[in-house]
Amino acid sequence: MARRVFYRIRDDGRNFVSTEEWDAVKSLQNWYNSEFFWTGGRLNIRRFIVFPNYDAVGKDVEKVYAGFANLEKAGYSDDEIIRELEARKLIIVKRGGYEDGMIASGFTRVADNEFNAFLILDFLLKVSRITRTADVEVFDEGDFVKTHYVDLSNGDVSVSEERVSRDLYLEAKHSHRVFAVVNPDKYDGHPEFTNRVNEFNDLLPFERAKVLGDWNWLGYESKADFDFNGDDFFGFDLNRKVCHLYFK
Repeated sequence: MARRVFYRIRDDGRNFVSTEEWDAVKSLQNWYNSEFFWTGGRLNIRRFIVFPNYDAVGKDVEKVYAGFANLEKAGYSDDEIIRELEARKLIIVKRGGYEDGMIASGFTRVADNEFNAFLILDFLLKVSRITRTADVEVFDEGDFVKTHYVDLSNGDVSVSEERVSRDLYLEAKHSHRVFAVVNPDKYDGHPEFTNRVNEFNDLLPFERAKVLGDWNWLGYESKADFDFNGDDFFGFDLNRKVCHLYFK
């Protein structure tokens, strides 16, 4: 499975996202997903995961799609559509997105595309400005986020010593940098990530061994790796967009 970046807003009684704020987040997400090239996955922060209620609709899932379309045309908000279709027993709803106990959550596969990782954090930093009464938690399985874990709130970034290794925490605190510098030119024409080898069974034994030996299943190593110490010499520096950086 390709390296992922996770993001979530906890439903802890302190965080709150209004309907208007969520509509702005959705619009921003749609813009990022359509404006840029994504090689592993796309932005996908969600408040709901919806499943057809097969006990009620059987195989006729068109009833669900038609219900969504008609209510949307009638001017219903996402929340109102979900509540209405749930009341009609047409759908089963998992609130909070992919994770339990959340207002919204999601993840994006990026493999070794550090420019996509940059875009995710750039988007989430903007989300934290939109959702002014909510904290966005982020975990990067790779190294674009130098501390792997950060919290975003109204354009500020916080690093908690409890969730970060001692060495990474002290290094970031000393340098006041939590995001790597990324040269987007390296990722022009970057191939889309896949974990499937076409016609693998037809390869000769030594060819299979070479493919498996070189295959980067987790997507960490790359020919387009950072130039030096987790940074490119030239590129986009997201640290410059952070309002305040806090270490806790």
